[in-house]
Amino acid sequence: MHSALGTRLARPPVRDRPKEPSWLDLSLSLDEGDASARTVGEVSPLEGSSTEVARPTPLVALLSRLGALQARFGVAPAMIKGAGWSIGGTASGALVSFVVQVILARALQPTGYGVYSYLLAWVNVAALIGKLEFDTAAIRFVAAYDGQRQDGLLRGFWLYGFRLVSRTATGVALLGGVAAWLLRRSLHPGIEGGIWAAAALVPVSALLGYSASTLQGFRRVPQAQLPQQVLRPVLFGVGIVLVTVGFGVQLAAGQAVALNAAATAVALGVSLFLLSRAAPATAVAATPEFESDKWMRAIRSFIVISGAQLILSQQSDILVVGTVLSPRDAGLYSAASQLAGLTMLGAQAVIFVVLPFVSDLHARGRRAELQRLVVRTVQACAAVSLPAVALLLVAGRLVLHAYGPAFVDGYAVLAVLTAGQGVGATLGIISGFLLTMTGHEQAASRMVVGTAVLNLALTFVLTPTVGIVGAAVATVLAGLTRVWLLQRYARRHIGVAVRPYLAAEGA
Repeated sequence: MHSALGTRLARPPVRDRPKEPSWLDLSLSLDEGDASARTVGEVSPLEGSSTEVARPTPLVALLSRLGALQARFGVAPAMIKGAGWSIGGTASGALVSFVVQVILARALQPTGYGVYSYLLAWVNVAALIGKLEFDTAAIRFVAAYDGQRQDGLLRGFWLYGFRLVSRTATGVALLGGVAAWLLRRSLHPGIEGGIWAAAALVPVSALLGYSASTLQGFRRVPQAQLPQQVLRPVLFGVGIVLVTVGFGVQLAAGQAVALNAAATAVALGVSLFLLSRAAPATAVAATPEFESDKWMRAIRSFIVISGAQLILSQQSDILVVGTVLSPRDAGLYSAASQLAGLTMLGAQAVIFVVLPFVSDLHARGRRAELQRLVVRTVQACAAVSLPAVALLLVAGRLVLHAYGPAFVDGYAVLAVLTAGQGVGATLGIISGFLLTMTGHEQAASRMVVGTAVLNLALTFVLTPTVGIVGAAVATVLAGLTRVWLLQRYARRHIGVAVRPYLAAEGA
């Protein structure tokens, strides 16, 4: 099987590729106390016939001031640019996805939308198993190998991961499809029509996640985000409109899943093309080297963590609600949880840019810079997440009404999940990735698994008695417990505190 990297083997190799300075190297080289450094806009007498110093324009003065602030806080322009791309891509994807989900919910109504959400939740479970968490590992290993110019290992990791993910995901999809088809008479009405479409969606979703994470490891933020977060929902939305408006067909849940699979397949093709352009020529030409044992040790811990996080996520809640209660309740819960998830998007965009640098700084033993990066990350996550939390708590009913009048019944779920997501977005995301990106994935897996078991127990107790609000309360309680445990471990064993401020020297 040929990989995306393999398509560029004809390109002549570039030998002795020089190591480029990282954003941190550049930022630390700026000395604020260097009086000999000329500010932007100054002109040396030797550079012209005039001996006067030109006065900087307001724009130049502003740029100079921003450069000084970047140097002071240890944030380089390249990282700010990456964060801007990430936030812009995430915001665009969130807007498109919201519009598409509103159109889909109105077309399917709560019960049909619940069937679609139920099928999609099972797809996400199967894709999690199929991708073997090589997408998470790709961020860590691709960033490390690319930064250290280990081209053979870089190419070997990509080939190894692509083969394993494609084969495993396809096998899981076939087994799941056959099992669901045999049990179709015991499922809720409407689910049987989407079984095979859901099976087709599994491998393309898994490979798209792996390709996007590899691009993220290369620090290609726009290329990593656009196919998955923007192109995929755009194509999905266009397909829904064509079927319902253009052809006048009453959309069913199974047909919606099929349209999703087609859109994902196109997005995967675009992502693989972008990856073939992003891969360094030296890595493409290198002889593959393999550290399979090392990769699989990390993968095993990542799988445990992600499986536990899945239990803590909305996907598990939708499966429990759809099984214990009804498809209509699953539809209400799905709409509310999707809106609550919007509070995480800004933080995810920030983390998207930060993760490769976390791995790089830890690998080079630069703990002080890592601590500063974590604090700035927490501050940035709070700045982009907390306004969304406030907005959803105040105007949640109005936003839910956009899905359809019946969806307003899910506001209580929205309020509970939004409050919990606010804490998770500010402190939770970076806490978990701080451990997995620094080689402490086994410890993280134990904590995440423990809170996942707590969440599952609370969900099965509270959902039948309290209803869909009970599932939301169980998820929030378990999530807060997980954040506290991860923060405590990071402070004790990595020496980095996940907090929104820098401690005074010696504190």
